[in-house]
Amino acid sequence: MSETPPLIELRKVAKEYPGAPAPLCVLKDLDFHLEAGTCIAVVGPSGCGKSTLLNLMGALDRPTSGDIFFAGRNMAVLSENELARIRNRDIGFVFQLHHLLPQYTALENVLIPVLASHAAADAHGRAVALLARMGLADKADARPGQLSGGERQRVAVARALINRPRLLLADEPTGSLNEAAAQQLADLLCELQREEGMAVVIVTHAPAIAARFGKIFELHGGRLVPQD
Repeated sequence: MSETPPLIELRKVAKEYPGAPAPLCVLKDLDFHLEAGTCIAVVGPSGCGKSTLLNLMGALDRPTSGDIFFAGRNMAVLSENELARIRNRDIGFVFQLHHLLPQYTALENVLIPVLASHAAADAHGRAVALLARMGLADKADARPGQLSGGERQRVAVARALINRPRLLLADEPTGSLNEAAAQQLADLLCELQREEGMAVVIVTHAPAIAARFGKIFELHGGRLVPQD
């Protein structure tokens, strides 16, 4: 019987952007794999390609060369509809800016990823439970403008988890928060990773935040370098 493939695997991945006098090479011959249920932090200076890396892992962008596999499936040969299904069902995204819709309540924002599916009715209970797990049981009917920055980010995390993703990608999720709220959110993400059994890749500039997430890799010279 064959071994279970990694959840995410990058093989000789490169990413370039047009530029003058030569293209800008952000990622170069990058090899990496992440097993299901594990978590890592990625650090590095601004502009080194951390967000690009997450976009590639999350099928939001395609590499210039190389292959990216999700649970053994080469994403290069999947249709846009198949990639959209993976993004919706298997991958959760949390960004530095919460991207909540201001006209909807916290509960409605959490439910947005499932509104077009047949699971919307069943998801209501999970959305309520997730908000309670975030300490926001009494904020379900509040709109984003009525929430603090930390509360808005916790709603965004609940939204990312509504479909029980196998992989959570978090791009500077604490970057816009004060220190106390950042530490609280980092602790919550670590707890949720264990409870939900998902894999997590978090990008952060903060060493104290990175230290909470298992292995730390520095993106340097277009490649991921493990840190002690």
